[in-house]
Amino acid sequence: MAIILANNWFAFSTDSETNMAKRLGKRSTAEQVSQGADLGGKNALVTGANTGLGKETTRVLALCGANVTMACRDQVKAEKAREDILLGASGAIDESQLSLLELDLNSLDKTQQAAEEYCQRGEELHLLINNAGIMIPMERRTVDGFEAHLGINHLAHFLFTNLLLEPLTAAEGARVIALSSLAMSFASLKHGLKDINWENRKFSGWPAYGNSKLMNHLFARELSKRYEANGIVAHAVHPGVVSTELARDQNGLFSMIGVLATPFMKNVEQGAATQVLAAISPEYGDSGGLYFKDCRVAKPQHKLANDGALAEELWQRSVELVGLEE
Repeated sequence: MAIILANNWFAFSTDSETNMAKRLGKRSTAEQVSQGADLGGKNALVTGANTGLGKETTRVLALCGANVTMACRDQVKAEKAREDILLGASGAIDESQLSLLELDLNSLDKTQQAAEEYCQRGEELHLLINNAGIMIPMERRTVDGFEAHLGINHLAHFLFTNLLLEPLTAAEGARVIALSSLAMSFASLKHGLKDINWENRKFSGWPAYGNSKLMNHLFARELSKRYEANGIVAHAVHPGVVSTELARDQNGLFSMIGVLATPFMKNVEQGAATQVLAAISPEYGDSGGLYFKDCRVAKPQHKLANDGALAEELWQRSVELVGLEE
């Protein structure tokens, strides 16, 4: 038997919901978190869905019955990931449940094109998982001249989400998940947002990445504040230290440390669990702005993470930088 809780469309079996809190933790997997969930007929979109956490999140949401759009830059890799998911599901996922959308977060124009293409489908969007991101030690610029962490991890997702407000609102109970990180503790972000594009100081990879992860959390808070009345709730998630391709651009020393630390990291199935929980658990559908770690609501790792004034300031600056008309 299933019951409907919170956002009026999240369905969990009674037994699964009752026992869920007891069994969740750092080593829980995305499948365990989603046990008993029924997302039949609901639409989800996952950015960076062709690999790592995005691919696993896509797989698990589809196993729960959702129709999932895999929004990826490389369509060849996206199609290969789609085929892998379908083959591994052994018929439990129908081909019609997985569709592709070309999304290049390195370009605001292409990000806008992707959002417009999705909106043209005329579908409600119940779940938006802003999963894609980069972590690089060297300075790199997007097509639009933004420092890459700022441009890809924050600004492109900011624009993409704002351009999807219509299908999100139409869902009458949508949820947006921003992939943040405890790396926000390295952030140098302050009130005034001075030189957030790294134009007047020496570039440093960890603070740049940390800034973007703090921005992800601040964006989720402000999005919920502005659009909860429209039925849109947003949360931020730290997936844990996970063995994925995220660190593929790191230098030799960092890569060697990563290899040595691999036995202590979460695997992809465990890493995707927290964002799946935040996305579908009924108890987190009424109000947003929460931060999750190890399948629990947690305190974010930066003193300004819950600063409402900074979140609003970042929103306004982001509107200006992406050229968005509110």
